[in-house]
Amino acid sequence: YQRRVHGTPSECLFFFDPFMPPKPQNKSTAKQAAKSSKSLREIYEDSCTINKVKPNSLFLEMLPDKPGTVLNTDTLDFSRNYVGDRGILAVLEIVQRSPQIQRLIITENGLRNNAIRAISNVVCKHPGITSVDVSDNYISEGAGKALEQMLKDNPRIIELGFSNTKIDVDCRLRLKDLIALNAANARQ
Repeated sequence: YQRRVHGTPSECLFFFDPFMPPKPQNKSTAKQAAKSSKSLREIYEDSCTINKVKPNSLFLEMLPDKPGTVLNTDTLDFSRNYVGDRGILAVLEIVQRSPQIQRLIITENGLRNNAIRAISNVVCKHPGITSVDVSDNYISEGAGKALEQMLKDNPRIIELGFSNTKIDVDCRLRLKDLIALNAANARQ
């Protein structure tokens, strides 16, 4: 299932994801204040609990435990650190709250199409990410379409790795064309 959200500077494509918990429509100000007073570590641990996954110990160590403190890196590299299909959802909670992140590397993580859709939904709205690498994951046409939409919606993305995937040749060519277009526009 998909729906488009209009009225934003870029039009993002959202997909139904059975792994993602529904977001409440109306949040009270008390709940918002409580959420903003949590550290990134607490937010990640809470998201892991909601998604029923064990927190990734190496990533957990990176996260600040003081509320209001930001992640002190511009690159999240999970290439040697498995997070998996549901675990990436908890990681994305941190990515959304970290506008300084520029590179997201999630190679060889057992990700499938739904995980790539979730990544694309976050990245298409992210103000800082310019590079994403999802190589060596078992992804195909559905993920390819989500990545295409992400590149259209977020022209800041000038690098996209998707080698050793099941994305078909036609989609690969479209992705490469969109990357080249974004890179050319970034140079101007």
